[in-house]
Amino acid sequence: MFDITTCRDFHKKLKADFEDFANEQGSARLALNCIITAYHLHEWVWGDWLKADYATWKELEIRDKESFVARIERECPAFKTVQDLTNGAKHFIREQNVQTSHVGGFGMGPYGGGPYGASYLLIDYGADAGDQRWKTGKDLIEAVVTFWNVFFERYLPEVQAEGE
Repeated sequence: MFDITTCRDFHKKLKADFEDFANEQGSARLALNCIITAYHLHEWVWGDWLKADYATWKELEIRDKESFVARIERECPAFKTVQDLTNGAKHFIREQNVQTSHVGGFGMGPYGGGPYGASYLLIDYGADAGDQRWKTGKDLIEAVVTFWNVFFERYLPEVQAEGE
């Protein structure tokens, strides 16, 4: 049996995935693993406890799963990009059509290793994004991991020992 059975376990996986990626920022495999986990954590939170925690619904000002996701997107704008990358990873598309997504690309950073520094992944939001066109994979993922860390500290109920 896998030892990931609760949203707490999945959150621990996200933190470990991010640590792995932070140590190897040029790895698209590690980045996508972290991105997919960061996106799907909302489903684990919802299914594990939030769907029936109406007191937290009031605190978050949500009414259902869709409003929960909308709240996440408002508080963590990077979550939408993580969602797009997660969904894009499920489908084989040789050439990305920039007009169908606000994510223009996911490739190696401009220095790409060698004598100029370590390689890293870079998100291209396209020319229409102006000064906000480029974001490193680490910055994107770190924003979502930070959101989840704060969310868990603030809202996750205490674990009750068996028999309580």
